[in-house]
Amino acid sequence: MIKKVNLKSELLKYIVVLMSGTFLAQVLTYIFAPIISRLYTPEDFGDLAIFMRLVSVGAAIATLRYEPSLPIVKGDAQSFRLYRFALRSTIIVTIVSLIVIIVPAALSKDVNEALYYVLLPVALLFMAIYNIGTNWAIRHKMFRVISYTKVANNLSAGLLKIGLGWLKMGYIGLVIGTVAGLGLSTIWFVRDFFTAKKKYRIKSKSPGNYILAKEHKDYPLINLPHAAMDLGRDLLIAVLILELFSKADLGLYDYSYKMLRFPLVLAGMAIGQVFLQRCAEKVNNNEDIVPMITKAVKSLMVLSIIPFATVFFFGEEIFAFVFGEEWRGAGRFSEIMAPWFLVNFIASPISTLPLILNKQRVFFKLGMIGTTLMIGTMSIPPLVYNASVETTLWIVSCTQAGYLVFVIFKKFEFARKHNVG
Repeated sequence: MIKKVNLKSELLKYIVVLMSGTFLAQVLTYIFAPIISRLYTPEDFGDLAIFMRLVSVGAAIATLRYEPSLPIVKGDAQSFRLYRFALRSTIIVTIVSLIVIIVPAALSKDVNEALYYVLLPVALLFMAIYNIGTNWAIRHKMFRVISYTKVANNLSAGLLKIGLGWLKMGYIGLVIGTVAGLGLSTIWFVRDFFTAKKKYRIKSKSPGNYILAKEHKDYPLINLPHAAMDLGRDLLIAVLILELFSKADLGLYDYSYKMLRFPLVLAGMAIGQVFLQRCAEKVNNNEDIVPMITKAVKSLMVLSIIPFATVFFFGEEIFAFVFGEEWRGAGRFSEIMAPWFLVNFIASPISTLPLILNKQRVFFKLGMIGTTLMIGTMSIPPLVYNASVETTLWIVSCTQAGYLVFVIFKKFEFARKHNVG
């Protein structure tokens, strides 16, 4: 009984640490947002949306998606071998992307466009290091470090965006601010990497790294395609909105998307990162994980009601008042997408469950269904029925909410089967 109480208190402590850092980071974002929204246009945010989606896809490919394995693999030395392998792969991909980007950068019409291209591989490198470092920190329960990186990212990015917006830099100001924030947030992880390097003394070209990477080949063979599919879907959706509607609609969509992710980032991801570490421990010790899953989902159901209901009924007025009249459309999009993000928020802490239970193949297939469903609902209504962007988003929101409910039930089903097994 004492052991059970201690586990709960430890779990609560980690969640509080992560949520406090995440909360401060998001408070900074919301303090800066009304200023930034008045310095840039929806079209500027449309350019940033494409940039960040390209970087996200590249970062996933760069690490071969080995980073989710770091908290799960048994043995710290083995985990660090995969860390080194993922980092080496990242450096290689970054160099190749720099070479590839030379041509479009050289053919650019102006300096801003050339800089836009050049910053793509730079941001890719920073994001990949951030993803790897975060998972290493999760393994070693360095949740305070994760909180520091979030605050540093949002603070530096926000201040720089405001400064460059005041100088009328346009979309490139948003891009530079975002990349700078990512770069600053990696400082803690780089420091921890060199500390671990001295401790384990494992070289980047050690044959053991490649052997261990081969043993965990499901990550690049299954998890990478799954992640690339999800991220590629987001990129394709952005391109579809850009082509079927307008760059302004893409900017409004992306802005509302970011604002709706606030509760997801604040509570869902914080709980999810702690959940990953503790659930992996329980699985490795052959303990029952269903109670932990049930508690996480129920807690987020309670937390989600008020914020998402408020957005659903008053999103348009809130956005217009806080961010400026130019962003009223983003508020309307937020009202439409609230049901989708509510379910996404509830499902967020158990998103890593397929990795822990080694069910990547099954959920890769489910992910393909979800991706196909989203692309279809985003493209068919406007192409076939000439639907407006709002009607299209209603269809996307309702179908994605239903799909995510189905996925939650499937994850519970596999968790129960694992306990029986």
